[in-house]
Amino acid sequence: MSRETTKVLLVDDHPVFREGLRQCLEARKDIRVLAAVGTGEEMWKAIRAHGRPQIVLMDVEMPGEGGIELTKALHEKHPEIRVVMMTAFSDSERVFAALKAGAVGYLLKNVSPEEIRATIERAAAGEPMLSGEIAGRVLREFEREREEERYREQLAGLTAREEEILKLLATGESNREIGKRLFISEQTVKNHVASIFRKLQVNDRTKAALLAVKLGLGEKRPS
Repeated sequence: MSRETTKVLLVDDHPVFREGLRQCLEARKDIRVLAAVGTGEEMWKAIRAHGRPQIVLMDVEMPGEGGIELTKALHEKHPEIRVVMMTAFSDSERVFAALKAGAVGYLLKNVSPEEIRATIERAAAGEPMLSGEIAGRVLREFEREREEERYREQLAGLTAREEEILKLLATGESNREIGKRLFISEQTVKNHVASIFRKLQVNDRTKAALLAVKLGLGEKRPS
């Protein structure tokens, strides 16, 4: 029984590496290289000319529009295409940025031809491509971003006066001190603080203050 052919597009700005990789992949009958290109513009032209590939092998570092930006754009336009990043160095920050942009995995350029082919097969089959450590980091970062977005939405629900009080609260001022500074009663401050706690879903001043600082609301204590 013949195996289904996997359609691959190569995107790398180094002609020698690109051609060598093409030859490596075309040695396998079950892999079809649709095109090997060196820029983002050529990538889009190749997709229009040859149809959508199942896998794109994308270099991280390229002049002009880099691999991470291209991966993000490709993922947004064609989420069914699985992008595997290629990099000469195990640069965790760039690899992580690529994964956040939508890549499903990465390859170091010094791996063996068999490992490259095996990675393509796994990507085409939809298998998990990340090590436990990197996958865990991606999930933690996504969760942190979701949490921060939720906090910002809650912050947007504060009135101008409540935001003003939250900033002062973050400096450590008491309700009485805040009241004197804003020329309002201590009870009015308490009422605002209670409303801030409710909207931010916190239950004490410390948590509210930490959240204010985290979102950039914390200020130096006014003189």
